[in-house]
Amino acid sequence: MLSLEVAKLSTRIDGFDEILGGGIPTGDVVLLAGLPGTMKSSLSYSILYNNAMAKATPSLYISLEQSRSSLDRQMRSMGFDTTAAYEHVRVLDLGEVQKTVGKGGHDVWIDYLKWAVKDWREVGGAEVVVLDSLDALCVLARFEDRRRALFDLFQWLRDMGTTAILLAEAPRDGTLAGLERHAPHEEEFLADGIIYLKMHPVNDLEMQRRIRVVKMRACHHKTGHYALVFDDGRFSVTGAIGD
Repeated sequence: MLSLEVAKLSTRIDGFDEILGGGIPTGDVVLLAGLPGTMKSSLSYSILYNNAMAKATPSLYISLEQSRSSLDRQMRSMGFDTTAAYEHVRVLDLGEVQKTVGKGGHDVWIDYLKWAVKDWREVGGAEVVVLDSLDALCVLARFEDRRRALFDLFQWLRDMGTTAILLAEAPRDGTLAGLERHAPHEEEFLADGIIYLKMHPVNDLEMQRRIRVVKMRACHHKTGHYALVFDDGRFSVTGAIGD
């Protein structure tokens, strides 16, 4: 029986590609979910940044919750040289989108986002797209049929051949028990992969950021919780500190 090799995008997060089984399958739609403070934006930007610096990989970061200048300040404060990456990491923010979209509904927002992705895909060759965040898009676009709208958007992204990382809110407990206690959103069923970030108390005084791959199609990935560490301008994933 032949085994087809699946092309994968390296996250360039020390220790994480091994957990994923080689990286994120290219062309997939992946949710990166967590509560505020779990570093969703920083982690996703680091993937774009490090791929740009290592392989000149073109990408697009769409921010619907933060201005470009604010995102730039945040990433610079963490040690990312956004000027060096500018040629390959394009940032599109809410202010720019609103100039064109205004207060339009679902069709206008989706059509503009598709145009932006398609344009940077054709002109700049964008291989990776980050949307920050899916929750903000759903509020701004005022979907009447959320499941149908997201199904169409996810399939369109796959057809474009881009690897899409969509930031989303998550339940407070990223374990399977936590997932069972909340009503699953449509995107959890529709996405090809789900990565959860959470803050976990290790004692009365300390919290540890943790990361877990809940699902990743076409990957023999590990499913446990791991510690997510940011130090000296780089993310790494190591064994979690015992409870």
